[in-house]
Amino acid sequence: MRHLAIIIDGNGRWAVSRGLERLSGHAEGAKAVARAIEAAYEMKLECVTFYAFSTENFKRGTRETLGIFAILAGFLEETLLPLVQTRGLRVRFIGNLARLSSDLLTIISKVNVAGLNNRGMTVVIAVGYSGRDEIAQAINILIEQKLLNSDASPVTYEELSRFLYTANLPDPDAVWRFGGYKRLSNFLPLQTVYSELFFTEKLWPDFQKEDLYKLCNDFKKIKRNFGDLPK
Repeated sequence: MRHLAIIIDGNGRWAVSRGLERLSGHAEGAKAVARAIEAAYEMKLECVTFYAFSTENFKRGTRETLGIFAILAGFLEETLLPLVQTRGLRVRFIGNLARLSSDLLTIISKVNVAGLNNRGMTVVIAVGYSGRDEIAQAINILIEQKLLNSDASPVTYEELSRFLYTANLPDPDAVWRFGGYKRLSNFLPLQTVYSELFFTEKLWPDFQKEDLYKLCNDFKKIKRNFGDLPK
């Protein structure tokens, strides 16, 4: 497996089931992300992507949204930044970053600069992300370029993929959703057409490294033909 994409879900439910505020679940979820990054690094994955916050999540209200952003900013500065420096990680943030808080944007910039020349595993964090918006934006950019170059040729996926947030990254080999729901929720709709899909009832804060080791072993048993005949 080169690229694993993870849909984080169940943070709020994890907290409520314990009589805690929902933001406590998001704080525990950030700790789980750190465990997942370490496990992915140990398994020598090329890329791991986390679906942390969608455009639809803005509907949750200002208090929870800003609380999540504060937790994410703390995670980036206190946990991810040291890993970028010690593990040589590369980091990419995808989504409509203009909607994020100024404090979060500041630390995102800091993390980006720290990993600029790194060559290690890539960590992608989808925040303020919408797959449909990503596609629409990529199409608009591509059409604009074609118009500027008087290019009337049909659009190809290869051309379009150069303007997706994930340009130059391998498509996810697998998508792993936590929290019990069996849907992709507007997550990387073009990039996941051939991804193996895994769903678990486990809530994200309960993730442990052993879960990822088992998933990778299960993935190895799958014969992937991509429409071709088995060889």
